[in-house]
Amino acid sequence: MSKSVPFLLKNALKTVLHMGIPFCAFRACYELEKKTGILKSRFVTPSWDEIRLKQLISLDSFKSAEQVLTHCNKFFFEIEKPPSFFGMDGRQLVICADKILNNEFRYFFRNFYSLGDGPDWFLNPVTGAKGDGEKHWCDIRFFDTNVGDIKFIWEPSRFAWAYTLARAYSHTGDEKYAEKFWKLFESWMDANQPNRGHNYACGQECAIRTMAMCFALFAFNESMHTTSDRRELILKAIYIHSDRIEKNISFAISTRTNHSITEAAGIFTVGLLFPFLKNAKRWKEKGEKILVKEAARQIYSDGSYIQHSMNYHRLMLQDYIWVLRLAELNNVEISKFLREKVKRAVDFIYQMQDESGRVPNYGANDGALICPLNNCDYLDYRPVIQAGYYLFDKIKIYPNGPWDEDLLWFFGNNAVKSPVENRSRQNSAFDEGGYYTLRNSQSWAMTRCHSFRDRPGQADMLHLDLWWKGINILRDSGSFMYYCDEPWQNYFSSTAVHNTISIDGRSQMQKYGKFMWFDWIKSDLLRYDIKSNTKILAGQHYGYTKSGKNIIHRRNILSADENLWIIIDDVIGKGRHLIDLYWHLCDAPCEFDKNICTLNTERGLASICVITSNDSVQYQLFKGNEQKPAGWQSLYYGERIPAPTLLSSANFELPKRIVTVIAFGGLQKADLTDNRLSIVLSSSKEYKLQLGEISTTDVVVRTTTEKLL
Repeated sequence: MSKSVPFLLKNALKTVLHMGIPFCAFRACYELEKKTGILKSRFVTPSWDEIRLKQLISLDSFKSAEQVLTHCNKFFFEIEKPPSFFGMDGRQLVICADKILNNEFRYFFRNFYSLGDGPDWFLNPVTGAKGDGEKHWCDIRFFDTNVGDIKFIWEPSRFAWAYTLARAYSHTGDEKYAEKFWKLFESWMDANQPNRGHNYACGQECAIRTMAMCFALFAFNESMHTTSDRRELILKAIYIHSDRIEKNISFAISTRTNHSITEAAGIFTVGLLFPFLKNAKRWKEKGEKILVKEAARQIYSDGSYIQHSMNYHRLMLQDYIWVLRLAELNNVEISKFLREKVKRAVDFIYQMQDESGRVPNYGANDGALICPLNNCDYLDYRPVIQAGYYLFDKIKIYPNGPWDEDLLWFFGNNAVKSPVENRSRQNSAFDEGGYYTLRNSQSWAMTRCHSFRDRPGQADMLHLDLWWKGINILRDSGSFMYYCDEPWQNYFSSTAVHNTISIDGRSQMQKYGKFMWFDWIKSDLLRYDIKSNTKILAGQHYGYTKSGKNIIHRRNILSADENLWIIIDDVIGKGRHLIDLYWHLCDAPCEFDKNICTLNTERGLASICVITSNDSVQYQLFKGNEQKPAGWQSLYYGERIPAPTLLSSANFELPKRIVTVIAFGGLQKADLTDNRLSIVLSSSKEYKLQLGEISTTDVVVRTTTEKLL
């Protein structure tokens, strides 16, 4: 016990140093309010039957819910007329909607699970365990080993199925989809009384559900199954959810994450759409104020995002596109500053996108897609980018496709018919966020060189994502799940699952708990030269200097031409250390001969060769190792599949240089002798490159032959 006290004090001090005194003071007071019951006292738990709608509205007279709804402000589409699907293929949509008719729900936009005849809104379909629908939400534990990952309980209660049913109803006109929505909604309300159970435990979950309820109310309002009692019930739910969000939104703000943006979007939406509700004016004004303030704090000046995650970047954009479009429709003037921030965020994610529609699987990926309004795969970012550019510039940047359905719902038929304006993706430097791209016509790379000033999600500095003809040749492994048993809890956020170097088996930072890292990495960009045919980026980080090792990892990335990439890793320091270089590869048939790994992809051969001046290097090519977790990727939340990983390991005397050659079309050989690199491609084309000495002050690439430059 005596040993644990200094350990806890040390970590408490580190938390204060990283997160700041205001954050820690707020969290301490918040936990005190939870333990004393003060927080719980703010959230009463009446039954739905005890709540009367006329007590929640500020109109002079109340006759019926239908009469109240005539006072709504404008939604994305008219309350009596959802948009019609012209020329869009609805077969996949109908298949998904029909599964919902059987109480089969799609989790994280990937796999379907049945929740039984009820359905059971507290069932974790993976573990078979159940959550609690009776406890006050203040008493719910997020990390309950008896229940499993709470996100598997939350997912169907996000009401993504409401969008699917609304789209199917609009496409087919079949009343069975409207009827099913109302039956599911009534079932959910019976099981989830106000402020009780797992589904009220997170304000963001309440906000996502609230936005879906608003969408469904407008989409199904003219259905024969939309009765006065059902309209009244959903308005009560929208009110209670908004009250729950507002009273605890300070906690969401303290997290410095997308939670605050989504919750603000939720109360802004309700306050704007339903001005007859009591507190509507305050919700609208408070939501707008938070949205502006959080954009200033969370969206960096270059358009990158505070949470270091592509998926969270998309979630943030969906929130803001929703809000800005509603404001536009109702002549609500949102600050120019906010619009400029969001526009830069759209530009950023477009520059991170591959021709396939995907982006690097970089950062935390929790399966969030809060406005599922199309048949595109979850990994396809074209819907949100298309909607973002249309919002600001009134143009389409992609030709007609399933990603246009977002335009249909948000902006109407004319938006879908608008002309296409091609916009190029370029070599891009987002210096504040530390994202850099190098682009050729058929291949491109993204890397990160950043000094964290906001909470990191993963230990992945100088990670390299490499794409060729729409294939993610060097990939990020993803994040799998937030709440799971070891070794998986920390594996997917560690340095070992990224395309970079690990030293002495350690990550670049120290992990604490589920979501905290200590000793945040500092980095320097040394060179970013994109003026010639050979593009060069050089950067270094100091993640291993705080462990007492005083080691610097420097990486040079060269795009020699369309078919050749060279990565030069210098590990600068003293003493003998274990160096592991990881390359996580696309899931394709592969062979390993000597030090060359060749992937046989659907677009052709891709060869990866790792070279050092030390013959004792051990090369391992593995896939899906359960014993020592390695060789996995997670593209969708809660799902992990085997995928090849190339690991080069050795105990080196520092300083040490490791060179990786990646050739598209195949590689005959590569050799490094006295800092002179020689490469022969399968096409017999030869390259030679003279490297500089390993130095703490000088960049690696000093002179080259005319064949390379």
